[in-house]
Amino acid sequence: MTAMPEEPSIVRDDLREAFAALDVMPGFRAELVDGEIIVSPPHDGQHETIIVAVDDWVRDVHGLRLHRNLTLISPEGEYVPDGIAAPKGAFAWQEWHSKPDGVSMVLEVTSDRRGNRKGAERDRGPKRRGYAAADIPLYLLIDRLDGKATIFSEPRGDDYTHSASTTLGEDLPIPAPLEGVLPTHDF
Repeated sequence: MTAMPEEPSIVRDDLREAFAALDVMPGFRAELVDGEIIVSPPHDGQHETIIVAVDDWVRDVHGLRLHRNLTLISPEGEYVPDGIAAPKGAFAWQEWHSKPDGVSMVLEVTSDRRGNRKGAERDRGPKRRGYAAADIPLYLLIDRLDGKATIFSEPRGDDYTHSASTTLGEDLPIPAPLEGVLPTHDF
C-alpha cells in the first residue's frame, strides 16, 4: 500500500482534541465524521454475525485479520470501521488511533433499523470518501437497509473510482488486493 500523503487535515485541530478527550461508555464507539463527533450504541447480533463471516473469509482466504475497535485517521476525519483487514499484529505498537498503513480493506455494516438512516448515509457518503482520501484500497459496505453488499476499489482523491454491488445472499467478487469471491448468504 502506498503511504498516505502528508497534506493538511480538513478537520479542525480543536475538534480533534475534543474527540481525543472523549470518554464513552463500554460498548459504545465515538467517531469524527464529516465535522461531527458521533457516538454510536452497541450493535445487534446480526450485525456481529456479518462481521464474523467477513472475518472468517479474510482469515481463511487471505491469511489476514479483521481488526476491530480501532480508530483510523483520514484527512477527512477519524473513523472506527466495523472491521479493518490487515496482517496480524499490524496495529501492535500503534496508539488507539493511527494512520491506515498496511490496511487492505475496511468494512462497514449498516444498521437494519429504518430509524437509523442517517448512520447508513454516513457509511455510504462521508466515510466512503474518508476511506478513499486515506488511500485504503478497498471499502466493503454491507448495507442491510438496502439489502446490498458493495465493494469500492481504486481510491483516487476523496472517492473510489470503481464499485460493484450484489444483493445480499449472492456472491460478491472482490478485486485485488483481496481478490476472490465473498459469499453473502449468511448476511
